[in-house]
Amino acid sequence: MFASDWSIRFLSSCSQWHSDGTFKCRPLLFEQVYILFGFNNFMIPCVYCLTTKKDENVYVKILQHLLTIASQKGVILNPTRITCDFELATINAFRAIFNAVHISGCFFHYAQSLWRKVQELGLTRLVNPSNARRSSKFSNEARKNAKDWFMAAIGLALIPPNLVEKTWIEAMDEKTPTHRSSVKFNDYMVSTYVDITSSRYPMELWNVNDALRKNLPRTNNHVEGYNGRLGSLFPVHPHLSRLLNAYETNMFINIILLNSQGFIQ
Repeated sequence: MFASDWSIRFLSSCSQWHSDGTFKCRPLLFEQVYILFGFNNFMIPCVYCLTTKKDENVYVKILQHLLTIASQKGVILNPTRITCDFELATINAFRAIFNAVHISGCFFHYAQSLWRKVQELGLTRLVNPSNARRSSKFSNEARKNAKDWFMAAIGLALIPPNLVEKTWIEAMDEKTPTHRSSVKFNDYMVSTYVDITSSRYPMELWNVNDALRKNLPRTNNHVEGYNGRLGSLFPVHPHLSRLLNAYETNMFINIILLNSQGFIQ
């Protein structure tokens, strides 16, 4: 684990954290580089972790060690909201350590999961207008209904939670395409997201309406963009010392940036 006193103090000022793992710039012998970001008007990478595994136990140990270090420095870490991907190991670890925190799945990852299911079920040409136009198999009305049906599924994450079930029932009743695999997509939506009592992911995890209302980041796009830029600086499996030098340089730049904006720790 790598962090500076400054970055830990900045993290303590952030009620919202983001987390993400990247594999592109990991040194040999490590499974991933796992990064914790703090959001306080700026999205700043604060803690870098090189892990040999990516299971719940590893994430719990990371958070426990981070809290121990912060406590030794007289710093309190108490996020109220954490945005991450839909990896259950990460979600369970955050819940175990910060039991009152609101965990929000990344909206972009949610939409991606629906698109992957559409592709898996062979519905791409029906749902994607650019593909559908190449085929005369579907009428204009069928294409429009299919697009509305799929966009309704994505839009469930943006509307108030109390309207989700009603909205999806209406979309299924009025817009479900006649394609034989459409029912399988409906079943997937219900069992994975919509069912209030037994869905794989509870609604408070994937519905980002509250973040929308509060004008908070709803995705990990900033985080993944940072990881992408970081990966572009190195060859595959860079030497550890080179990676650490990059982290140190990036931390120094962030300190200068935030201090210039009046954030002084």
